[in-house]
Amino acid sequence: MSKNFSIDALLNNSDQEHKTSPTFYINPLFQTFLNQLQFEQTKTINSLSHSLTTSDSDEDDNSSISSINKTTNSSSSTRRKRTAFSNEQLIELEAEFQQKKYLSLVERSEIARSLHLSEIQVKIWWQNRRAKWKRIKAGQLRQFSTHCESNKILCPIPVHVKKPFTS
Repeated sequence: MSKNFSIDALLNNSDQEHKTSPTFYINPLFQTFLNQLQFEQTKTINSLSHSLTTSDSDEDDNSSISSINKTTNSSSSTRRKRTAFSNEQLIELEAEFQQKKYLSLVERSEIARSLHLSEIQVKIWWQNRRAKWKRIKAGQLRQFSTHCESNKILCPIPVHVKKPFTS
């Protein structure tokens, strides 16, 4: 009695099945990932097609666009909007910055309270302003050094020639 040890025989596949649909091994974790991805895509497509077919006003169109943005870029939905400081706040922040380039926790808290801002907003403003200050300072140093190089006065360096000392 001869046994067939071919792959098809071990997998119980006939030659006909093997030709029409090849069998591949897929890691179960990867298969789970693919299934989840396919489910998410199907869910998104269904919700978008539903919102596009049932929308009658501009508000519905805007909400479907925002839902597209939320599904495609989830990190942007958690990001805060840019803080627009008022002129009074900026004047006060700049005046404080001219006095002190670094704030203590107490000073930060007092400034935040007086300007009706959060401490984090004050901290970030201070960090950004310090970075700008350093950039400006570096640019001024660069300008000064190039200005000095162009206005150099060349002076001959005295060279001492050894002569015998005579009295």
